[in-house]
Amino acid sequence: MIELIDSHIYLDDERFDFDRKELIKMAQLAGVKQFVVPAVKTNQFPKVLHLAKEHPEVAYTLGLHPYYINEHQAKDLEFLAQTLQGSAAIGIGECGLDFYLKDLDREKQKLIFEAQVVLAKHFDLPLILHVRGAVAEVFAILQKHNYYKAVMHSFNGSIEQAKQIIQQGVYLGFGAAVCNPKAKKLRQVVESVPIQSMMLETDAPDQPFYDRFGKRNLPIDLVRVNHEVAGIKGIEPEFLAQQTTANVRNLFGL
Repeated sequence: MIELIDSHIYLDDERFDFDRKELIKMAQLAGVKQFVVPAVKTNQFPKVLHLAKEHPEVAYTLGLHPYYINEHQAKDLEFLAQTLQGSAAIGIGECGLDFYLKDLDREKQKLIFEAQVVLAKHFDLPLILHVRGAVAEVFAILQKHNYYKAVMHSFNGSIEQAKQIIQQGVYLGFGAAVCNPKAKKLRQVVESVPIQSMMLETDAPDQPFYDRFGKRNLPIDLVRVNHEVAGIKGIEPEFLAQQTTANVRNLFGL
């Protein structure tokens, strides 16, 4: 039977509050055995920690997401460092840069992100990276600190960027967007990336499938992503699942 780990899912999202337990059970029956849940701002840390306590199959990371850059303060970095010391967090994130949204302060984003890279290096923890519109800039900061223990979530850079990044040992995460037959460039990137450098994710409940616009992504949807990526790569879904699961375990120590 296929055994998968969702490397990026927001099971703490309020859109799952009314059916979370049932959706987790459904996914587990289909072979999705574990879930990596990234926190994105300090006031969400308690809910993520509680979720992991309630569900042994949930592992979590703690970070400060660039979407909320206007909310993040120096005290949040201090709180992040303190919480990491006394928690079972398996990484730092979701963090990174978002240059796609034009109203987010880029310089503050860089400051907050770079501080989290420093923390990750200090605690020897992997990073879950947000790179929308900023693949090169995020990678440059990793290069500056010579720290590559990371996965670039929802990767949408070029084949050339992918090649350079995975050469340093950084993993690339792919999700529902890959399933869109019109996403030709992304599918070419997936085709080019060796499965030893790949992770699968739903990003649920966000980033809906092209044929389910307006509806939530669900934990069980990782099975669909796995089958689609396997088809693009021309390999068996079981083989892809085995390798990507091993990749998640390798990076996060699961």
